[in-house]
Amino acid sequence: MDLPGSKTKIRLALAAGLVILALAPLAASAQMVDLGLAYAQSTGLPNLDVRQIAVSIIRCLLGLAGFLLVLQILKGGFLMMTQGFLSEGREEAIETIKSGIIGFIIVGISSSLTDYIVRTVADAAGMVINNYL
Repeated sequence: MDLPGSKTKIRLALAAGLVILALAPLAASAQMVDLGLAYAQSTGLPNLDVRQIAVSIIRCLLGLAGFLLVLQILKGGFLMMTQGFLSEGREEAIETIKSGIIGFIIVGISSSLTDYIVRTVADAAGMVINNYL
């Protein structure tokens, strides 16, 4: 048993719901959202893309790793000079120098590979590559 006019009320409610669903995104896009970018620029923060920041961080970490490996090689050389011809100390110094050189080669390959991947992805994405990338 249908009540008189119940189908009309259901149709009217459905039509009103569809109109609200259709117009809701327009109301949401009309609002201006302040993301704080103007404040960030006024404080002197860089206006860089997240990908550029990530590449800069990776390059800094690879540079730091290279610096630490040079220090390790210098430590091995110092051990070699101070131990003289003692077999125990000399073996330790040689292992330290070998480890430093192998690590330095790995960091060099990693740096070259990172540079190649970043440039390839940037070219594919149409991103402008600055000199520091």
